[in-house]
Order: sequence, then structure tokens, then C-alpha cells
Amino acid sequence: MIYLEIAILFGCIIYAAKLGGVGVGMAGGLGMAIAVFGLGLKPGEIPVDVILIILTVIFAISCMQLAGGMDYMVKISARLLRGNPKYINFLAPAITFLLTVLGGTGFTAMSVLNVIQEVAKENGVRPSQPLTSAVIASQIAITASPISAATAAMYVVVEKMGVSFGQALAVIVPAAIAGSIVAVIISSYQGVDLEKDPIFQQRLKEGLVVLKSKQKDEQPTTAKAKLSVGIFLLAVLFIVGMLLFKTQIGHTLGSRDIIIIAMLMSGLVTYWVCKFPLSGIKDTPVFGGGMESLIVVLGIVWMSSTIIGAHIPEIKTSATHLLEQYPALLAVAFFCVSALLFSQGATSALLVPVAASLGVDAATILASFVACSALFITTVYPTTAFAIACDDTGSYMDRKWNGSFVINHPFFIPGILGLVAAVPVGFLFAKIVL
Repeated sequence: MIYLEIAILFGCIIYAAKLGGVGVGMAGGLGMAIAVFGLGLKPGEIPVDVILIILTVIFAISCMQLAGGMDYMVKISARLLRGNPKYINFLAPAITFLLTVLGGTGFTAMSVLNVIQEVAKENGVRPSQPLTSAVIASQIAITASPISAATAAMYVVVEKMGVSFGQALAVIVPAAIAGSIVAVIISSYQGVDLEKDPIFQQRLKEGLVVLKSKQKDEQPTTAKAKLSVGIFLLAVLFIVGMLLFKTQIGHTLGSRDIIIIAMLMSGLVTYWVCKFPLSGIKDTPVFGGGMESLIVVLGIVWMSSTIIGAHIPEIKTSATHLLEQYPALLAVAFFCVSALLFSQGATSALLVPVAASLGVDAATILASFVACSALFITTVYPTTAFAIACDDTGSYMDRKWNGSFVINHPFFIPGILGLVAAVPVGFLFAKIVL
């Protein structure tokens, strides 16, 4: 029976990969129906913590977006990029990394991708280079964000192993930075310059490329927009402070409760100060994308926990010895599952508790955590797909890079090598810190 159940699990995950987006969650629902009603399995644990964190963080960011805060952040990023076009291959991923770390979601980084491609082509830089590194850096940054659902799901587990929040950050942040740097370096050498690219030259002749972007009349930034960003960042600082100085403050609150309370209050204070219509929150792009993430996490993680949870004893018997001999195999598991689930949060919520139940130590979990970022394996993830769609130069259209064979695209090699470099850095810092 176990082989049938595992086959159903992988079948649904593969089907989820084919559907993409909200379809990933729907495929999880299919798996749950088969497992519970067809095979009689007891429903597993619903990933409530991850769902609640995603919900409240997205809510707070949506309030900030409605108040004009997201536009303000994009404007600052655009000025930085346009003022330093020679360094776009390094500035672009640095910006998306920082936005994602502060926002806990890649949707904040997606807002600057169009600016990145405009600045790149206007200055003769192949847009696929900074766009690729910016997307990969954003995906890796989720594992370094103190308020991301992935980090929260991981920390809920390792906190019970006696790991402080400061120790966790001291491992996952350097690992994520190292992985992003390697990805940036590799990306900057992929493909020929625009002036030597025949596809670009052909599209330029056909009038398909807009070399000079139309400069919109820049509206002055309102005080409310600036205040909304300040309120959100103060909420992030509050969360980090409460977790970093938990012993000194003397509270017993977990990371989930602190994040949820802080994000709900961030939204409310933003509303008090900025006076936006509450009915508009649900119509913001960030809110819509976040709701999609909730369905993904609910469906696929619940299905996986139901099937895997029914066989923890058997898995523990065979996997414990392997992980004792080869602890880096946990990173491989994180990598493979995140590539299939398209969600760092879902991967963390699914595998970290399983790893802990198998007796994997906190150092190995923290060191391997960065490998939850393999969303770049295919080009269907929203930030990856948008990066390709917003480029009109054809820098992603070369036969070598167009993804015609699924993995032959510019994101694959930089992302793989970035994580290969990041995991050893994680183990190094875990050894030092723990």
C-alpha cells in the first residue's frame, strides 16, 4: 500500500507542476480526496502556521500598497538603478534581495523587474542577465527573511531544539547572501552583449523593441506613502526585536503569534494614518497573488503531510541512517521538493517537521534551509515568468536559453550553482554558531 500512496503523492505533485499557480493547490485537493476517501488515510496536519503568516504579511503589504508605499519603494529602486546603470548586474539583485527580505514575499521584488529591463536595454546590457540574477536573488532571499512563512515554519521547529532567533539568522542570512552572490556572478556572464545578439538586432529592425522607455510624469510622493513604508518597516523591526531579545524581554510568545499580531497592527495603523478605502485591499495585486499562495500551501502541503505522516515510522527507519552519514541529503530533499511545489513556505512546512521527527539536528536543518529556493528550475513561477514576459529584446529567446527543453534557460545554472555554494556556507556558519 505504501508504494501506491507514494505513487499518488508524486503523481499529484507532477500534475501540480503541470498546472502551476493556484492549480498546485487544486492538485493537492485531488490527492487529499484520493488519500482520505479512496485509501482511508487519516487527514494530516493542516499547515495553519504558514497559512496564517502568509495571510497577515500579505494583508499588511496590501495596505502599504494601497497607501502608495509600494510605488514609493519602486521609485527609490528605479532612481538607484537609473543613477548607476553600469552596476545594474549587481544592483538589481541586491535590490530584489533586500525588498524580499524586508517584505517576506517575492511579490515586492516583482514590482521592480520592469524597471530593471528598461535600464538594462537602454544601457546596452543584456536584460536577461540582471533580470535572471534579480529573480534568483529574490527567491533565495525568502530563506533569509525574518518574516517569511518559510523561515517562520522552520523556526517554529528549531526553536524547540534550543536555537535562538539570533542563531538562526546568523546561519541562514550568510548562506542566502553567498548563494545570491554566486548566482549574480554566473548570470552576468551568460549570453552575448545586445549589440552582438542577432535576435535583438532582428527585433530592433522590426520595431519590436522600445529602446527608450516613455518617461511618465513622476507624481510627487505623498507623505502617506512614506509613512506606510515606515509603519511596515517598524513592524518588521518589532518582530525581529521581539525574537532576538526574547530572553531579555522575558516573553514566551512564539514567532507565529508575534508576526501575526504585528502584521495585523501594521495594516490597521496604516489605515488610521493613511485613510485609504478598506474595500480596496482585496483588489490590490499583492493581495490577489497572496491568496493564490494560500491555496497552494493548503492543498499540496496538507496532501503531503497526510501521505508522508502515515508512514513516518517506516521512513524514519530507512532515512535516519542515511541522513546521519550524509547530512547534506536534507538539502537535496529541500531542493527537489521546492522545485516541485513552487513554494519555499510549503516546502519548509512539509519537510522541516519531518526532518525533526527523523532526529535531524538543528544545525543540519539551518544549514540546508537555503536549498528550499529551487523555484527557478522551470520558468513557470510568477517572478520567473514575469521577468521573461517583460523583456522585449529577445534575450530569453535564443534556442540555448528559451526553455524549449524545460531546463535550458538562464535561471538554471546560476540558481543551481548558487545553492551548491550556499549550503556549505550554511554548514560552516552552523558549526561556528551552534
